[in-house]
Amino acid sequence: MSKTNAEENLAPFPELVYGSLEYSSDGIFICSPEGVALYVNPAYEEITGLKRSELIGKNLKTLLNENAFNESASLKAIKMNQPVSLIHHYSSGRTALTTATPIRHDNGDIRGIICNTRNIDELMDLNRELEDVNLIRQQYSQELELLRRVHYSSEGLIHKSRSMENTLRKASTAAKFDSTVIIYGESGTGKELIAKFIYQNSERNDKPFIRVNCAAIPKDLFESELFGYMPGSFTGAAKGGKAGMFELANTGTILLDEIGELTMPIQSKLLRVIQERELYRVGGTAPINLDVRIIASTNRNLPEEIEKGNFREDLYFRLNVVPIYIDPLRKRTDDIPELINYFLKKLNTKYKKLVVLSPQAHSVLCKYSWPGNVRELENILEYMFIMNENDEIGFGQLPDKILNEHVLMEDNDQPEFGADRLKYLLGVYEKNILEAALKKHRSLRPAAKALGIDPSTLSRKVAKYSIEY
Repeated sequence: MSKTNAEENLAPFPELVYGSLEYSSDGIFICSPEGVALYVNPAYEEITGLKRSELIGKNLKTLLNENAFNESASLKAIKMNQPVSLIHHYSSGRTALTTATPIRHDNGDIRGIICNTRNIDELMDLNRELEDVNLIRQQYSQELELLRRVHYSSEGLIHKSRSMENTLRKASTAAKFDSTVIIYGESGTGKELIAKFIYQNSERNDKPFIRVNCAAIPKDLFESELFGYMPGSFTGAAKGGKAGMFELANTGTILLDEIGELTMPIQSKLLRVIQERELYRVGGTAPINLDVRIIASTNRNLPEEIEKGNFREDLYFRLNVVPIYIDPLRKRTDDIPELINYFLKKLNTKYKKLVVLSPQAHSVLCKYSWPGNVRELENILEYMFIMNENDEIGFGQLPDKILNEHVLMEDNDQPEFGADRLKYLLGVYEKNILEAALKKHRSLRPAAKALGIDPSTLSRKVAKYSIEY
């Protein structure tokens, strides 16, 4: 609606315009272009503590001199010929936020100033309420994150890294659908755990979950194991025939672990099963309909295997509907302390013990590259837990391969030593062993006895390496 139309429409209803101003919850103050107060509504009186009778007809400059308020937004708006916002402090002791806006003639000249005034305390209260809402929302977010982590922990999916968090979020989303998923990751990264997580959070979680280790089944038996066989279909076949893994998984989920190990002929038959959603047992002539959710996993780079002629491209595209990648442990180092604590707590609970890692041993484990990933970490912790005779696993009990890598990594920022570098690194290794023995036995003689050397020899080495104990 244009300005002219609005004026025409409201002209017959002056009481409506006046009533709107009177009942506004904002304080309204109107003055002339010369700064003379023309109108004050009840909300303005309530917010500022100033009376209408004290203001109407007076010039704002006079009111300023009388200290009715500390400054005038209206006078500034007249002077600057534009809207002005500022915080007023009134003689009543109150404070309010005022916005003074020029009212203009059609030619642009100022015909008056209208001020909207709001109680600053109410605005601050509103701001505090918003802050409280944001705090509550943040708390809810943190609680949801905690619940999510507890849920993941209950599945054995211990993590702290953003990388693993993203992997689990993707797996959680994929779980809601029946689409084929393929999980990529090095051996020991936890591909089967992710597959089970998808299954357990899917609508098929009350149906069968069948895992097929494609690398463990002999190639000549794979077809019969996967698809089953009819009675008498080959020499040695069971009298009543046998259902294959796909049949056992019907209505549920099948995990084809290490699918990159399949031979090309089996890949062809698997492709047909995925496409047609039916199979034929070995020696059978009648199709068996399937309703199976397929999850595959591999530690191989399938596009590279396709280039080498080891994997069918059409099967790859059938499997690669929802790809999920698990980074190796060396790329998600934030997870290592969490996993160490989890596995150690699990062992202590199982064997009713209270074995801990020394700070030095814990630090070395956290820096190790873990080529065998989570599986290697769990196995090494279990080995050290079993072989440990005390309540603390120390530096000296770490496997040689971990200690060797630690020595090399610890000093890779040192200058090159030429032919003496090996001698230097062996010295660092020896120093770490001596420190661990002295920390455990607390004095020279027992430490020397444990190391199988003379106390005087140990004493010289302590002095050589400036070891404190």
